Amino acid sequence: MEEEMDTFYNASYWAEFSYRGYGISEDGTLFCEQLPHVVSSGGMWEMRLLHSKGLTFWEYSLPVTEAVIVSVLCLWQLFYFLLKKLRLPVPKFTSMMLAGAALSQTSLLPDDWTVKQIFFPDDLRPKVPDTIGGFAFVLYWFLEGVKMDVGMVKKTGSKVVVTGMVTVLFPIFVANMVFGKLRETGGKYLTGVEYRTILFMQSISAFTGISRLIRDLQINHSEFGRIVLSTAMVADVTGFGVNLVALVAWSDWRVSSMQGVGLVGYVIVMICVVRPAMFWVIRRTPEERPVKECFIYIIMILAFGSFYFLKRLRMFPAVGPFILGLCVPHGPPLGSTLVQKFESFNSGILLPLFLFFPMLQIDGPWLVNQIGQLRHFDGQLYEALTIIVVVSVAKIIFTTIPPLLAKMPLTDSFVMALILSNKGIVELCYFMYSVEARALQAKSFTTMALMILISSTILPVTIHYLYDSSKRFISFQKRNLMTLKHGSELRFLLCIHKAGHIAGMINLLEKSFPLEDSSITCYVLHLVKLVGLDNPLFISHQMQTAEPGSRSYSNNVLIAFDSFKHYWKSVSLELFTSVSNPKYMHQEIYSLALDKQASFIMLPFHRIWSLDQTTVVSDDVMRRNTNINILRQAPCSVGIFVHRQNLISSQKSNPSFKVCAIFVGGKDDREALALGRQMMRNQNVSLTVLKLVPETMAGMTTGWDQMLDTAEVKEVLRNNNTTAGAQCSFVEFVEETVKDGSDTSTLLLSIANSFDLFVVGRSAGIGTDVTSALTEWTEFHELGVIGDLLISEDFPRRASVLVVQQQQNVACR
Repeated sequence: MEEEMDTFYNASYWAEFSYRGYGISEDGTLFCEQLPHVVSSGGMWEMRLLHSKGLTFWEYSLPVTEAVIVSVLCLWQLFYFLLKKLRLPVPKFTSMMLAGAALSQTSLLPDDWTVKQIFFPDDLRPKVPDTIGGFAFVLYWFLEGVKMDVGMVKKTGSKVVVTGMVTVLFPIFVANMVFGKLRETGGKYLTGVEYRTILFMQSISAFTGISRLIRDLQINHSEFGRIVLSTAMVADVTGFGVNLVALVAWSDWRVSSMQGVGLVGYVIVMICVVRPAMFWVIRRTPEERPVKECFIYIIMILAFGSFYFLKRLRMFPAVGPFILGLCVPHGPPLGSTLVQKFESFNSGILLPLFLFFPMLQIDGPWLVNQIGQLRHFDGQLYEALTIIVVVSVAKIIFTTIPPLLAKMPLTDSFVMALILSNKGIVELCYFMYSVEARALQAKSFTTMALMILISSTILPVTIHYLYDSSKRFISFQKRNLMTLKHGSELRFLLCIHKAGHIAGMINLLEKSFPLEDSSITCYVLHLVKLVGLDNPLFISHQMQTAEPGSRSYSNNVLIAFDSFKHYWKSVSLELFTSVSNPKYMHQEIYSLALDKQASFIMLPFHRIWSLDQTTVVSDDVMRRNTNINILRQAPCSVGIFVHRQNLISSQKSNPSFKVCAIFVGGKDDREALALGRQMMRNQNVSLTVLKLVPETMAGMTTGWDQMLDTAEVKEVLRNNNTTAGAQCSFVEFVEETVKDGSDTSTLLLSIANSFDLFVVGRSAGIGTDVTSALTEWTEFHELGVIGDLLISEDFPRRASVLVVQQQQNVACR
C-alpha cells in the first residue's frame, strides 16, 4: 500500500502537474489535470522566468484555439478562392474538407515540430477546437431543420414521390442482390456492419446536403430545382423509414424497442408540447417586433438537450436537434430570427472547424499503399470501392428512369440523378458517428471521407457543365412592344417589393393604359426576401381575397389589387408571391415572364421618396441589384418605373394625363415609342414626342438604325391622320436640335413641370452629342444618362419617369 502511495505521489509527476496543469505518471496509468483549465499563458517572459518549466504558447487552451481557428479559416478560404479563380463551382463545404485533408499529413512531421504539436498534441486533455466543432455540429443540424419546409411533401406530385422512393429503394435492392450474405458475415477486410453502413449511406439522398448543393449551383430558384428539392425530401423520408426498419431488424429487440419508444416519445413531445409553445411565443410577439432573447436561449438549450437525449438512446444524435428545428414555425418572427442570429456565425466560423478535424484523421501513406493494391483487386479500399461503385451506378440508372418516363429531357433527368447521388456533410457526419460508435473502422472512415471529398468536388463541376442555367431563360421569340401586332394581347409583368410600390404601379396602369380594353393582362409578382427557409417558395394566389389582419406574405398586395380588379373588370389579373434569395430573385422573374409569355416587365425603382418628394425614405441596394440583373438577361422588354408623385386615381376623376416620350434614336427609344403607342389608345393620355437631334447630324437619315427610327416616328404620328385616330389621343411632335449635354439638360429642365410622365429609352443618346459631358455624372447607370438626369436633384420632383429597355436575350434576331 505504501509503495502504491509513493508511486502516486511521485515527485516528478506532481512537479509537472503544478506548472502544466496536468500530469501523467511515469508508468502511464494515471492522468490528472486541474479544473478549470489553464486558459491563457503567463506572457512572453514565461520561458525566461521558469526556465525549463516554462510552457510554450500552444500548450495553453486559448492560444492553440486561436491558432487553429486562424489556420483553418485562412486555409479553406484560400482553397475556395483558388477554385473560384479556376471557375470551378465547388461548394464551400468541399474547401473546408480540403483544408483538413491538406493539414492531415502534418501528423507525419517530427514530434518536436511546432505545427504538429498544435494540431496533434500528445496529451489527454479535451481539445477546445474539437469542442467548438461539436457545437457547430449540433447547431448545423438544428438550423437545417428550421430552414426546411415540411409542407413541401404535401405539394409533391405522384411522379416526384415515385422518383424519391425509387432513388433509395432500388439501389438497396440491387446491392442486396449483389453482395448477398456479405451484409451479415462481412468480407475479407470489412465487417458486416460496415457493409450495411456503407450500402445504406450510398443509397440515401439527404435533403439538407442536396439543398445546399443546388443552392451553391444557383439552380434552387428554377422549376427544375424545386422538383429536385421535392424529390430529395421524399427520398430523405424514405431513407429514414428504411433506417428504422434496419434498426429493428439488425438490433436486439430489447434495445431497438427501447430506442423506438424513446424516439416516438420524443417526437410526440416535440409536436404536442414544444411546437404549440412556439406558436404561443409568436402570438405574444407584437407584429414587426423581434422575439424576446430569453425564448431564443430556451430553444437553443432544448437543441443541445435533444442532442444529448438521442445520444443516450444510442441513435444518431443529430436527429434530435433536427426534429426540434422542424418543429420551429418557419419564417418570421421565430424561424427567421434563429437563422439570422446563428447561420452566418456557424457556417462561417464554427462549421469549418467541425469539418476540418475529421479530415485530419486521413491516413495518407495508408491510402497510397491501398491504391497500389487496387491493381491486384485486393485491399480494404478495393472492397469499399466495390460497394460504392455498385450502389452509385444503380442509383444513377434507376433515378434517371422515372423523370425520363415523365417526359423530362434526358440531360435534365441525368443531372437530377447526379444531384441525388451527391454525398456531402450529412454522410460525413454519419460516418463520424459510426466511428465513435465503433461500427466503422478508422481506416474505413479514411476511405469514405476521401470518396465524399471526391464526390463533392467532381459532381458539382460535372453538373455545372451539363446543366447551363443561363440557357433556360433565353427566349426563342421576339417578345417586345415593337413587334406586337395591332390588337394583340398586351401582357405586363408587374414586380412589387414593398407596399410603397403598390400605389405607383396601380396609378400608372389606370392613367396610362386603356383598361376598358380587355386585351390587357397583368401578372403581379410580389417579391419577398427569403429568411429562415432553406428552399424558396412560389405561390399562385389567383386573386383570392385576403382577410384584413391575417398574417400573409402578400396581404397588402392582395387587398390593393383585389380592389383594382373589382373596378377594372375587363382587365385580366393574376397575382403571385415569390419568397426567394435576393441574389436569385431575377431568376424567378425570368421564369414567370417566360411561362406567361409576357411582353413587358415593369420594375419599381429601388428608391422611394417621401410624400413631399424631398427626402429619400428607402434606398435598398438589394432591389437595385435585382433590377440590374433583370436588365442583363430578361427574356422580354423591361421598364424601370420611378414614381415621383401621387397620381390621382381615375376612380375619382378623369384629368388629362400628359406623357412625354423622349426620342434620340436606337432600339430602346423605339421600344419607348412603341409603349407610347399603347398609351395613345387611352383617350385621356396626351402624348408628346420630343425628338432630340445632335447639331452635327441635323437633317441626316443615313444608316439602318436611322431608317428604323424614322419609320417608328412616322408610325406613331400616323394616328393623327387616320380614322382610327378618333379612338386614340392626339400626338404632338416636337423636334429640337442640341449642341451638347448642357443644351439637353437645359431643355429638359424647362419642360420638367409640363408633364406627368417621361418615357425614355435606357440607351437614349449614349455615344452622341446629346449626352456629352453628362455620362460622367450618371449615378444610376440602369436608368441610362437621360433617365438618370430626369430624377436627379437638379430637376423638379413632379413627373414620374419610365425607362425602357428593349428585349436583349433572344435566340432569334
